[in-house]
Amino acid sequence: MLIASAFLLPALAVSVIALAGAAGPSAAHRVRRTTAILAPLTTLPAVLLSLFGEGARLEVPWLLLGAEFYVDPWARSLTLIAALLYSAALMAVSWTKLRDTEKGSGALTAFLLVCFVGNVGTYVAADAASFYAAFALLSFSAAGLVIHYRSQEAQRATRIYLVMSVISETAILAGLILTASAGGHRVADAPAAVAESELTGLIVVLLLIGFGVKAGTVPLHVWLPLAHPAAPPAASAVLSGAMVKAGLVGWLRFLPLGEAALAATGYTLLALALVGAFAAAAIGVLQRDPKVVLAYSTISQMGFITCLVAAGLLVPELASTAAAASVLYAVHHGLAKGALFLGVPVAKHFGTGGTRWLVLVGLVGAALAVAGAPLTSGAYGKYVSKETVEGVTFLGADLYYLLPLVATGSVVLLMRCGWLLWSAERHPEHRPAGELASWLLVCAAGVAVPWLVGAFWLEAGGFSWELGPLWDATWPLLLGVVLGLGVWWSAHRGWLPGWAMHADGSAVQPGDLVVAEESLAARAGRGAAVVLDGAHRGTAMVRASVWNVMSSAGERTEQGLDGGERRLRSWEFSGAAVLVVLVAALMVLSVGWLV
Repeated sequence: MLIASAFLLPALAVSVIALAGAAGPSAAHRVRRTTAILAPLTTLPAVLLSLFGEGARLEVPWLLLGAEFYVDPWARSLTLIAALLYSAALMAVSWTKLRDTEKGSGALTAFLLVCFVGNVGTYVAADAASFYAAFALLSFSAAGLVIHYRSQEAQRATRIYLVMSVISETAILAGLILTASAGGHRVADAPAAVAESELTGLIVVLLLIGFGVKAGTVPLHVWLPLAHPAAPPAASAVLSGAMVKAGLVGWLRFLPLGEAALAATGYTLLALALVGAFAAAAIGVLQRDPKVVLAYSTISQMGFITCLVAAGLLVPELASTAAAASVLYAVHHGLAKGALFLGVPVAKHFGTGGTRWLVLVGLVGAALAVAGAPLTSGAYGKYVSKETVEGVTFLGADLYYLLPLVATGSVVLLMRCGWLLWSAERHPEHRPAGELASWLLVCAAGVAVPWLVGAFWLEAGGFSWELGPLWDATWPLLLGVVLGLGVWWSAHRGWLPGWAMHADGSAVQPGDLVVAEESLAARAGRGAAVVLDGAHRGTAMVRASVWNVMSSAGERTEQGLDGGERRLRSWEFSGAAVLVVLVAALMVLSVGWLV
């Protein structure tokens, strides 16, 4: 019942918003405004499902190929985070977009609700067909969030997002069809079916590509730094906090983790994950939009999580603990990064006056959690992750010592983001608003929820409060602070190149690789145009030549017929004379025969 309610209640709200247009403009606005204000309540069944629905199952034999949904510890944990983030996003949208206006279609609320249904569906789906349907619903409805402002940047970001989504959906559909044909129609059977299939390598590559787009894996990450600044802050919070985790869930559900050791695939994924974790930090520091900086931070953090998945592919014995650690880290990251994205407009509207210190404490706390500072949920997630991958090496370096350096890059990124927020123009609001309340909700949840989920639902173990682990959580942050201050001092002294000293996003534009890809595509388009133009000219020349030959042949044929006709006309009397001679000869022969 709770599973069905988690889907049906948001869907009902979307239907009300859509059908309200059948009424008059005034009535439609009232209905949509009321529905938008009540929309956060539609996530309540999902919250109850997470809290009290452990082991819940729903079977719908008539839907698709026989739909099945199941709440396991992974689904339980991620569904709770999704419900909290979406409810906060809906609160921010409802009370700021529709509070004081006479117009409002409720489109952003509707798209958020549709995304929520798809997001939860990917977490609780227990069969391949239901998973794919939910994933596709999430992917394509998210385009409505990116395009919301209808600006030129939003249109470009949406085009790129849709292209990447089509690539993702095509790869996933092919991979899941092969998985189901190998006996993996049910999610529980999929890893073993993929491992035993004759096409294991092909299936794994398809799944890594398809889910890697959503997870922001390099080089499939290019949509993230473009979509985040284009979308409203509330949409960015769910894009980074919940939606990208759907890619992680796809890997955990369908890759043959724990079933077989895939060395080549595992090391390739690990290399891409480490590149994303460190390169994203370097590129993000060069940006000037705080939301773009946070987008690159998400790419870096997802690279950290992807390292855990790669470790599970390399060492099957680590698969279960690596999966639990990755889900725990996703829970922590979802809340912390959601608080930072929601905090961008909060800092602009409430970063002055009596709420200044409240905003400062909340943003600094969320940033410290993302960096993994001691006493935060980030420290807990990083500790469990490091303990899980100890002994797994890459190019001779143990991941136990490599992964903490991701926190160093995070510190530099977040220092850059903090400076941009601090120096940004303020537009104060002097009354409570949904964005402030929703942001406080996410900040409060980020303090306690990851610890509770990790200890009681995921059984990931506890955090060691001894001096050694505390120092391990501290030194990467100190190194990041020193590095960040060193960069700032060098820029202040004029020791850096101009493009680095005045970072404005022009040295490496948001989307990085997509700029080169667009340039290559443009060149390829121009080259194709030249080739097609040449082919057109060649075709025209061939057509003209054939026409000339046929015209010449036709003329010669016509001339020949005319000449023959003239000859026949000249033979008109000659023929009659010949006929007379023949008749006379026959008569002579006949007389001779009678005689």
